[in-house]
Amino acid sequence: MSRVNLLLLDPAEVANDGTAVLRDRRAEHLRTVLQVTPGRTLQAGFVDGPIGNAEVLEVCADEVRVRATCTDAPPVAHDALLLAIPRPKVLLRMLEIAAMLGFAEIVLFRSWRVDKSHLASQAMDAELQRHHLRLGLEQARRTAMPRVRTFLRFRPFVEDELPSLSLPQARFCAHPFAETSTAEVALTREAPVAVALGPEGGLLPYEVDHLARCGFLPVRMSQHPLRTESALAAIHAQLDLLRNQTR
Repeated sequence: MSRVNLLLLDPAEVANDGTAVLRDRRAEHLRTVLQVTPGRTLQAGFVDGPIGNAEVLEVCADEVRVRATCTDAPPVAHDALLLAIPRPKVLLRMLEIAAMLGFAEIVLFRSWRVDKSHLASQAMDAELQRHHLRLGLEQARRTAMPRVRTFLRFRPFVEDELPSLSLPQARFCAHPFAETSTAEVALTREAPVAVALGPEGGLLPYEVDHLARCGFLPVRMSQHPLRTESALAAIHAQLDLLRNQTR
């Protein structure tokens, strides 16, 4: 069971007086892992809304009742991730990681090395994806639910769809053989970024070229190939350090 560091509530499940009755995995986590009792205060937030606290009012065998007071501004999420669709289990883990890191936009696309079977997997189900995004938000104490869009044909995506997407202007494509390293990148302070990641085995040269025509600068993070999960964490960390070091 993933750790709930933030009790994430949907506005629709909260009554006018701020109370909510939980009967799902969150209630189970509160009862069995955190072992809450009435009067305990938890960090809480509303999906796509403010953060604050929730007081535990009642704990029963199958439900927990809380009262939320959420008025503080949530952490900002403004980065975008373009991700070649990985293996199903990897995709779900990467959605969690992307939500943890604060990506506001996730664009899934098929590249040449994406197996066709991935497209028909359960991991492509929108509700299952949203569940894993929630897990990531709860872990990282964030509330901004990433928007997920999927494009199943690479060339129509990069030629017809990508140019019209509203993405950050600072755009990078992770590529182990790129001439430019992340250390050479210049970013303005706290600038939002868009990052493109290929599948295991990487993007083909023509795919890198097509992304470059859409403003995605190929960059390398390491002399060694990385798995997609490691690559996502690494490039985000490196770019985040660069933009926050800028004065």
